[in-house]
This record gives sequence, structure tokens and C-alpha cells, in this order.
Amino acid sequence: IHITLLILVLFLEPIENVPFVNICVLVGVDQSIVKPGTITTYKDAHNMRVMIFSVSPVGRVVVVPLHPSDLPKLVEVLKRLAKSDPKVQCHIEESGVHIVAGAG
Repeated sequence: IHITLLILVLFLEPIENVPFVNICVLVGVDQSIVKPGTITTYKDAHNMRVMIFSVSPVGRVVVVPLHPSDLPKLVEVLKRLAKSDPKVQCHIEESGVHIVAGAG
């Protein structure tokens, strides 16, 4: 974990310790976890349930790298984005165009 961020209304605040009953962002943990999970030091903790959203994307954009050599980086970032937000869908069209669709 590189950074721990507290989620505030309009921004993220870097912090050392997460106050009780707060949800935070752990930057860098996505490389170790392949699916949603709960990270805690409490031995009797239960996993938080994965929220299921039944909404369809309302916006779609085509995403292309500025330089073709950056395509592998773009693909990696889109994988992380899709994994971190269940309301985001990333896919590749038959033409090879990368599409990001979202619901909010």
C-alpha cells in the first residue's frame, strides 16, 4: 500500500490512520487483490458484501493514447478502472477502439 486516503465529500485527504467507521482508499493494493475484499486488523471481522448495481451506462467515450507506444499503459489503467468502480465498463470494439462507459 503506497498511500491511504480518506474519502471526503469532494476530495481525498491523505492520512496515516483511518478513523473508526470510515471508508478509505488504499492506493497500490490493487496489484495484490484480484477481487473486492475487506482489509482489516480485526480478527473477527466479516467481509463487506459487494454492492450490485443494476444501472446501465449513460455515457460512453472513446479513449486513445496520445502516443501509440503508451497503449499498454492505457490498457492497464482501464483494467484498474473497471476493477475499482463497478459502475464503469471498459471494453474493446471489434475495430480495436477502447470504450469506457459509465453510469455516474
